[in-house]
Amino acid sequence: MKFKSFILTAYCIGAVLVSVAQARKTSGVSSPAQTIHFTHNGIVDFEPNLLYLDQHPLPTAAYANKKEELNRLRILKEAELQKKHPDKKTRGLAANPTIVKGWQANVANGTPNDNDIAVSNEGKVISAVNSNIRIYNDTGLLITTKSLTSVFAAVGNFAWISDPRLLYDPETDRFVLVCFSGSLSNESKILVGFSQTNDPAANWNVYTLNGNSFNDSTWSDYPIIAVSDKDLIMTFNQVKDNVSWTIGFKQSVIWQINKADGYAGNPLQYNLWDSINYNGAPLRNICPAKYQVQPFGNKMYFLTLRNVASSNDSIFVTEIDDNYISGNADLSIKLLTTPVSYGFPPNARQKKVGPSNNYLMTNDARVLAAIYENDYVHFGSNTVNPQYMNAGVYLGTIKNISTAGPVVSADIFSTQTVEYGYPSMTMTGSVNDHKILYTFSHCITDSFAGTSILYKDALGNYSDVVSAKDGLSLINMIPDSVDRWGDYTNIQRKYNNPSRAYLAGSFGKGNANATWIAIVDNTEWPLAVTEVNKEAEAGVYPNPVTQQRFTTRFNNEDARHLRFEILDLQGKRIALMLDTYVKKGFNEFSFETGKLAAGNYIFKISTADGMLIDSHKFTIE
Repeated sequence: MKFKSFILTAYCIGAVLVSVAQARKTSGVSSPAQTIHFTHNGIVDFEPNLLYLDQHPLPTAAYANKKEELNRLRILKEAELQKKHPDKKTRGLAANPTIVKGWQANVANGTPNDNDIAVSNEGKVISAVNSNIRIYNDTGLLITTKSLTSVFAAVGNFAWISDPRLLYDPETDRFVLVCFSGSLSNESKILVGFSQTNDPAANWNVYTLNGNSFNDSTWSDYPIIAVSDKDLIMTFNQVKDNVSWTIGFKQSVIWQINKADGYAGNPLQYNLWDSINYNGAPLRNICPAKYQVQPFGNKMYFLTLRNVASSNDSIFVTEIDDNYISGNADLSIKLLTTPVSYGFPPNARQKKVGPSNNYLMTNDARVLAAIYENDYVHFGSNTVNPQYMNAGVYLGTIKNISTAGPVVSADIFSTQTVEYGYPSMTMTGSVNDHKILYTFSHCITDSFAGTSILYKDALGNYSDVVSAKDGLSLINMIPDSVDRWGDYTNIQRKYNNPSRAYLAGSFGKGNANATWIAIVDNTEWPLAVTEVNKEAEAGVYPNPVTQQRFTTRFNNEDARHLRFEILDLQGKRIALMLDTYVKKGFNEFSFETGKLAAGNYIFKISTADGMLIDSHKFTIE
């Protein structure tokens, strides 16, 4: 491996400060690819899922205290606003986006519901959550479904796979999938897949990369991905073993991979950038800006906020100025100032059912998504809205980002009764219009959590916030007052239809999260805009997929490896579904039973030395 370090000299130009920034670049090559086919059934897919039910993730005192203080301030603000009229819905200056069609997609077998989506020019749609992937055509017809464990079974037996990220690369007409497995340094793996063709239901080249490339006690968490002209870009957070991610953060890293290797099935050549520091402090949660206009360039921009600050106006812009194959890529960092401060968000309050308030976790104020188009970068994060002291989304734009004097603008969205979180965005319309469609999750005081959309026109005017899907129930999977909302959403433009986009968000259903896909147009009709209402929802494409699942909960007295097996009544093993490290405390395990023939079976959980932890007899009719 080759190592290279960079130190940049400090200077200041207007509102832009470039100071002592450091980074290290390591060159490497992955192991060879393995080929999988999405519709081949050589591996029986039971879609196993292991869910840790104790407070997840375990908040630290600092995080918990901040959230509690924000709740106290919210109560004071509500008392102050009590005599004022409630918010009234007013039409924005921009035309409202039109929802063309929507359907229920993936159902996660765990929490949180991390939704991602990619759509090709041909209209093939991939939707992912933490446990499975589904492929549709553009009418919502299901083509195939597959668990993530079976997708990557060719490169390992992964008990737990998380945070799937998808993208469609219009320059090559291919798809990319990235996720990770393992929450300890000795088992941390980054999983990467490249489709061999434009058909996502056909062959893929799949790889594993070391999630602990530094031989320390950290593992790779929370990927975000993008592509440039010749690179696949991945960012990860390195988190320390056996502590909450809220205090276990060590550094954020950038993987710069030659994407042609992945499409061809060759070993992946890459640069791994680490020690990305500004004034001696590591940048935390680095988000790449996805290209929106072809041809894609060779530069990549990344954004970082001071995501745990109560209030701040700093934006860090990291730039990698060339692709991997050039051999000349350098990294630089500059600091910008935003005119609208952001801040650490309170948890969003769900509808009150019973004596206690129910909340959805908002994590922090990291940049969750960013896009690049024509020297503009648009981005979004969670934030506190100081007007109501509740959870909102922070939507910003950096104009002329490549120049010496970028201009930053930003807005915060929430209302007295509606909180928002986890935004993403895509460009829409023609080149140089700077028209943006946003999607984010909503949480309503007197209703249930769902997914919203928002449009910003070429003049910077916003539409109304329009509901794409309202929830049907509380999200209540964890035995705690704070549940998981979902760590991200996504919306992607259809590159050969510039006024159309596809989004994946979540909504409450059956006390859990379900995924909602919507097709959205932003055509600016001069006279009328289709409103979203209950009658319009009758035209939504129905796509229920029955999932027969066996579920059990158990208390694991010590952190250890456990085996999850299906046996026949004579004790012969039918399937070993997982053999994995399991955290101490209450856990839930489930699997899909549709692959089993009618008959009687035994489900068994045991330790590596054969000690029985749990056993159930069950029948398939």
